[in-house]
Amino acid sequence: MYDRASYSQETAYNPKNLLAGGTATTRKVTLASGTLLAGAVLGAILAASAATATAGTPVSGVGGTVGNGTVSAVTTDDGAMPGNWNLICTATGATGKFKVVRPDGSLDGILTIGSAYNGGINLTVSDGANDWLVDDIIPITVSYDEAELEYKLSVAAATDGSQYPALVLAHDADASGAALEVIAYETANVVGTALTLGAGHTIASIREGLRLKGILIDD
Repeated sequence: MYDRASYSQETAYNPKNLLAGGTATTRKVTLASGTLLAGAVLGAILAASAATATAGTPVSGVGGTVGNGTVSAVTTDDGAMPGNWNLICTATGATGKFKVVRPDGSLDGILTIGSAYNGGINLTVSDGANDWLVDDIIPITVSYDEAELEYKLSVAAATDGSQYPALVLAHDADASGAALEVIAYETANVVGTALTLGAGHTIASIREGLRLKGILIDD
C-alpha cells in the first residue's frame, strides 16, 4: 500500500510566468545562435536572397490623375523591413522627388526620378508622358520566405533585420554550438518583466513592433 500524492494548482501551468493569459499560437523556427532563456525577444535575419519586392499599382493621394512613369529593378538589401513600403511624390517633373517610407512610417531616404535609388529597397522610378504629381503614391511590398529565415536575440543596433522584434522564445534554448530548431510565440499576451531584451531595446521600443505581429505586452 502507498499514499497517493496530492497537489493543488490555482492557476494553469505557465513556465516562468511568461504568458499573461488568453490564447497564444506558436511555430517552429531556427535559432541561429545564442544561449537564450524563455522570453527572449527574437528578430529575423532578413537576407535579400529570401526577399521578394513587388511594386503595386500607383495611386493619387489627392484623388487626381496619377503619373504613368515606370518602376523598375526593384530589389532589397539585407535587413529590409518586411511589409508595405510607400514612395510618396514630393516634387514633380523629370527630376522630381519621392520620399521612401518604410512600413513603420519612418523615412528610408529620398529618391530622385530618373536616378537609381539605393536604400533598404533599391529601384528606379522614371518619368512618363504624364508627370508624377505631388502626393502620388507608389506602393512596394517586401515579403520573405519564412522557411529560409533564421532568428536570434533582437538587438537595436543590428543591421541584418534582427533589430525588428518578431517573436518571443517559448523555452530555454542553447544554439551556441550550432543552429537549433525551437518553438516561439507568434501571437500571445506576455508578461513584460519576463521578457529578455537585447542591447538597446526597452519595453517601450519593442511594444508597437510586437503588437503589429500579434504579441501584446502586459505591464
